[in-house]
Amino acid sequence: MKILIIGDRHVGGYGLSAGQISFVGHFIRQISQTGRAVSVEAYAQSTLAAVQMTMSQLPLEHYDLIMVQAGQGCVDHPAGLESVFVRDTSRVPDVSGDLVLPDWLLPTIEKKPVGLIKRTAEAGQFLLMQGMATLGVLPRLFTVRHELTDLLTLLKPYRHKVILLSPFPHPQPVYRWLRQQGRALFMRSDVRQSFSVFDSDAVIQPREEYFLTGTTNTGYLNAVGHELVGRALFDFYLAAPTIVAIHTIRRS
Repeated sequence: MKILIIGDRHVGGYGLSAGQISFVGHFIRQISQTGRAVSVEAYAQSTLAAVQMTMSQLPLEHYDLIMVQAGQGCVDHPAGLESVFVRDTSRVPDVSGDLVLPDWLLPTIEKKPVGLIKRTAEAGQFLLMQGMATLGVLPRLFTVRHELTDLLTLLKPYRHKVILLSPFPHPQPVYRWLRQQGRALFMRSDVRQSFSVFDSDAVIQPREEYFLTGTTNTGYLNAVGHELVGRALFDFYLAAPTIVAIHTIRRS
């Protein structure tokens, strides 16, 4: 069984310690326990546009299962909150090919009191984003709608073997709200009618117990979060109505 998975650095288990595996590893382990031989091809991209470009260069018809994790960069981008106001994603850097480091190699950050001016600025930015999203004019959200439409158009001929993962939650309020905006795009009825959509919010809660702590990347899942997603994703895979490949596992 040949599987293609494209997502953000969660795919490679970013920040996990030695011996810990990503949600992809847990998912593959579950399939392997059914007796199936599995090969995995994985890519890390930071935007849906980059995902589409990568997929357009791959022989999608040769894979038995295609999984797309709408990760960091679906709405919020690794370049920071400022990128939310940028319409053209080609102007912000991509995280493709970034080295996946173990947690003990990541730099720690010293927690410092946040000044009133900074808190006020962040609150004002948050309110501005909410207002623009309500009016339908938030640039990044507008761009992501088009990116998702283009990606789904590319995947439509293969929809019987595609699983889409909605953006993982985030423990920080502003980023959590942005992920929710991205999730809403994936959970639209027209998308779910054509594709199997795994709702990450149904598995992971935006609480610290599911995320890395003590690093500069607190928005990434820890080992517990990865295992929960991997196991739930396998159960979803077995029950997904649009997936054809599962029948061979069920017969075995």
